[in-house]
Parts: sequence; C-alpha cells; structure tokens
Amino acid sequence: MTCPNCGAPVTDPDFCNSCGTPLRENKNNNYGDSYNNARHAQRNERQSYQQPVYQQPVPVYVDSSASRLGYHPDEHVSTWGWIGRWVLMCIPILNIILLLVWGFGGSSKRSLVTWARAQLVLTLISIIIAVIAIIIMTANGINVIDAVKRAFQGY
Repeated sequence: MTCPNCGAPVTDPDFCNSCGTPLRENKNNNYGDSYNNARHAQRNERQSYQQPVYQQPVPVYVDSSASRLGYHPDEHVSTWGWIGRWVLMCIPILNIILLLVWGFGGSSKRSLVTWARAQLVLTLISIIIAVIAIIIMTANGINVIDAVKRAFQGY
C-alpha cells in the first residue's frame, strides 16, 4: 500500500510512516479531533527533529570593582578577618555603622554580607526586647533609672 499524499510505502494501516497523514478514519473514535490532531502533530515533530545548535556559554557576571581588587563573591572571609571584625564590633556606634556598610554597602564577600545582616537583625530584636521590658517595668511602677543605680551600687 502507498500513501495517497506523498506516495511512500506504508506499513502502518492508520498513518503514513513518512508524512504522518491519516489513512483511514477510526470507527471507534472517542477522543475527538483535538486528540487526533495532537497525534498527527507529534508524528510530524518526530520526523522534523533537528540536531541542537551549539551556543557559546554565557559568562557569569562578576562585579568589576571586586574583580579588579582580586575578590570573588564566593570567597570566604579568613579567620584573621573575622577576628579583626569582632574587635571592631566592640567599639560602640562604629559597630552599627560598619554593619550597615558591610550589610548593604560595598562588601564583595557574600559570607560577610549575610553575617552583617544577621547581626543587624539580632541587634534590632534585642533593642525591641529592651524597650518592651522598660515599658513593662514602668507600667508596674518600677523606676528603671533607680533600679539600674541600685544594681551597680550593690544594694
């Protein structure tokens, strides 16, 4: 048997092997035209498959200022770097400024950025807890300043 559409020899009685043309109507068709059209399109897709074309890989973007200085975003902070930062965190007011700079400013190391942001979150949480404690003590009639004086004077 040959296909009436393209003239190629046919082995499947329902569809042409080369062009995918349906050769006879299915008498017990419960699927409808959309199913048959999809099957026909799938057969045509299989036949018109082309080898994928090779494309050059896209280079990963690295911050130019960091690459000029020799830093890479995934590079970790050294042990001495953490020790130096810990000493700087002991200086009042400067610690908050440095956390803001490292967390949201120009740090090129991701580990330092996430650490600085975590420290800022923990600082905000501790400030909120302290304010709530002062409000509760004031509402209960405790003079916060006198309580702190008594604690440091030892009575």
